[in-house]
Amino acid sequence: MKSVTRVPARYVPTGVRRFDGHPFIEALPTIPETKELLLLQLANYPDPPTRSVRQASELIRIMELSTLADVVYPLPDYGESAVDLTKIIRESYVARNPLNAIDIQRRHALASNSADGLPFPSDWKSSAQGHIIVAITGMGKSTFWNAFSLRYPQLIEHTAYGDHPLAVLQIVYIVLSVPHDATLKGLCIQFFEEIDRILGNTEYSKVARSVRTIALMVQLMHTVATTVSLGIIVIDDVQNLRAAQGSTAEYLLNLFSEILERLGISLFLLSTPAIDKALINIVRNTRKSASSGCVPMLPMAKNSDLWKDFTEAYWDYTFVKRKKRLTDSIRNAWWDASAGDTAFAVLAFMLTQQNAIGGTIEEVNEQGFQRTMATNMAILQPAIAALRSRKIAALQRFDDLLFGKDYWDLMHRIKTEPAAEPTTREEFNEVTGAEQESRQSESKKNGKKAQAKDGDFNFPIEDPLLRYE
Repeated sequence: MKSVTRVPARYVPTGVRRFDGHPFIEALPTIPETKELLLLQLANYPDPPTRSVRQASELIRIMELSTLADVVYPLPDYGESAVDLTKIIRESYVARNPLNAIDIQRRHALASNSADGLPFPSDWKSSAQGHIIVAITGMGKSTFWNAFSLRYPQLIEHTAYGDHPLAVLQIVYIVLSVPHDATLKGLCIQFFEEIDRILGNTEYSKVARSVRTIALMVQLMHTVATTVSLGIIVIDDVQNLRAAQGSTAEYLLNLFSEILERLGISLFLLSTPAIDKALINIVRNTRKSASSGCVPMLPMAKNSDLWKDFTEAYWDYTFVKRKKRLTDSIRNAWWDASAGDTAFAVLAFMLTQQNAIGGTIEEVNEQGFQRTMATNMAILQPAIAALRSRKIAALQRFDDLLFGKDYWDLMHRIKTEPAAEPTTREEFNEVTGAEQESRQSESKKNGKKAQAKDGDFNFPIEDPLLRYE
C-alpha cells in the first residue's frame, strides 16, 4: 500500500498568541478569517450539466449522474464542528511544543519507557480537547470529515525551525473505527495499521500483534503516537460500543481519556444516536471526549429554508433532457421520498433521474419520486416512513435514527456530571474473555518476565534528549 506523501514543513505565524512560535501549529494550514469562509471551504460543487450534456446519449448521462456523489452541500451544523475542529487540532499541540523543556521531558519519559529515565513531568497539563458529532445514518458525518480534512496534509516533515534542529515527523490526523465487536485490541491494531500505512516504512502492527497483553499494546500505542507527534484521532462508529462485552466499553473510554490527558492528543468522535445505549451507564468517562462540544445533526424539516436551499443546490445537477422549474410540489414529493435525510435525498434524486432517462418524457416530477419510493427505494421505506412520522414509537425500531429521551438525558449528564478520574495504565491489564485468561496464565508462568520483555519490542524511539548528547 502506498504511503502518504511527506509535505515539507512551511511555518506561517497564525496571529494567535498562544499558537505562534510553535512549529507543529505554524506548519498547519492558515486559519480562515471568518466562520462563513470556513464553512464555504467545505463545499464542493462540480461543474453542473450544460444544455448539451442533457442532450447526450442515455448511458452517458446515466454515467454522469455519479457527479451527485461529489457534491458537498455545507450544512449549517458543519460550521459549528468545523470551528471546533480547527481549534482542537491546534490546541492539541499547545502543551506539546518540542522546543519547550517540559515537553522534551514528557516526550523523553514516554519514549524511554524506563524507570531510570526522567519521570513524566508532574506539572505538564494536556491542552487536548474532544468533539463529538452525533447524526442519524446518512446525515453526512463522514462527508463532513472528508471535506474538512482535504485542507490538511496528513504527514508533515520537519527538519529545522529557524536555527533550531527539528528532525521529526508530524502526523496531523488518523481515522479509526470502533470495531463491530468493540474490542480494545481490534481498535489498537487498527491504529498501528494506519500508522504503518501513513509512514510506509514501519511494521508497528506486526510488533503489536506479538504483544500478548492489552497493557503493553496500549503502552506501545503511547510511544508511537508520541513519536509521530499525532495531532488528532478521528474515531468513527462509536455507537458500536453497545456491542462491547463486560467492561470493554469502559476500557475503550478509558483509552480515549488517556489519549486526551496523558498523550495530549485531541479526539473527534462520530456516532449515530445509538451512542446513548453504549454510554448511558458510563457518562463520567465520556465527558472529556465531548469537552469541546457535541453537535447533533437532525434531518431537514419539510418546509424549512434549509431544505429549500439544499434542493435548489442539487437541482442544478439535473441530467434529464427537460429540466423543469423546481416547484414546492416537487420539493415536497422529494422530501417524502427522503424524510429530509441528506443521503436518502441524494439517492432519491439520482434514481428518479436514472428512471426518467430514456423515457417518453424525460423530466423529474412528483410522480417520478413516488415511483422511486415504491420500487428502487422500497427496502428503505420503513426507515424513511419512521423518519417522516417523527414518532418515537416508529423510530424505536431503528435506534440509529432516534434522538430519543435517553439521548438528550445523556447529553445533559455529559454537560453536568464531573469527569472521571484520570486513567491508570494498570486498568488496561483488566481485559475480558480469552485475553484475560491468557494474561493471567502468562503472569503465573513467567512472573515479571512479560514486563521484562518490554525492551525486546522494537519501540520507535524518537527521544528528544538524544539529539542533545
